[in-house]
Amino acid sequence: MDPAGRRCITCAANTWGEANIGAGDEIIVSNLEHHANIVPWQMLAARKGARLRVIPVDDTGQVILEEYRRLLTPRTKLVSVTQVSNALGTVVPVAEIVAMAKSVGATTLVDGAQSVSHMRVNVAALGCDFFVFSGHKIFGPTGIGVVWGRKALLDQMPPWQGGGNMIADVTFEKTLYQPAPNKFEAGTGNIADAVGLGAALDYVQALGMEAIAQYEHHLLAYATHYLAPIKGVRLVGTAAHKASVLSFVLDGYSTEEVGRALNEEGIAVRSGHHCAQPILRRFGLEATVRPSLAFYNTCEEVDRFIAVVRRLARA
Repeated sequence: MDPAGRRCITCAANTWGEANIGAGDEIIVSNLEHHANIVPWQMLAARKGARLRVIPVDDTGQVILEEYRRLLTPRTKLVSVTQVSNALGTVVPVAEIVAMAKSVGATTLVDGAQSVSHMRVNVAALGCDFFVFSGHKIFGPTGIGVVWGRKALLDQMPPWQGGGNMIADVTFEKTLYQPAPNKFEAGTGNIADAVGLGAALDYVQALGMEAIAQYEHHLLAYATHYLAPIKGVRLVGTAAHKASVLSFVLDGYSTEEVGRALNEEGIAVRSGHHCAQPILRRFGLEATVRPSLAFYNTCEEVDRFIAVVRRLARA
């Protein structure tokens, strides 16, 4: 998530979390999380004397719901999980996770940074209390993110920061705040990036999220079919339900070397820990190479990518 995306979760932690998490309470995240959905809750737990608990994943990179069920107790106050793993592409069964959290009265947050560009999101169907995402993940500008929250919760939450736009009335004795969402918008708004994000959302809506999802699934299947058999390739994250993200390592090469070889052929991938070190360490790794396929990519581009990996493998 970009800086604004991180602030979305930090905003929830520093407002709802400060008011509702106390000593002995428990916060549940999954082993798949981006650092942005770990660190704010760790910091809150340290301040409040709460405990962070983690849903484990199986060898395919999917969360283990039976283990999650064992973690849920009356002490569980928040469950915060990603909808799609940015490191592995795993599509997490968040609607089921949210429903299980409700059974113990827990509040829920879904990190949609990696899902919003790959699938249609319906917060009512998910049943979550908060949903957050970053603008650049859906082809908008960097530096802007979105928090959606249930009105009842937003109305109860205190402001996070002070500034001009969140004010209804100020005297030296007392300040009155605007109702949500304005009370969370301190100072002059990020107008240009908001306009850019709005244009990006209109763009993908015009293309059709179902059409995007179908096309990207085809690209993922195509790329996986040709990448997996290459000698020395290890695919990391093989869950049955995945977004169009491939994560792999190649014997004999560092991830930086693979990334550099692809870059020299005009193929842009990410190599490193993807700000998700815990899940990579679950698989005994510190880094992977991660091509992310989108609706503007083609099978011909996948062929060029596969050709480079094959060349490296033969060498």
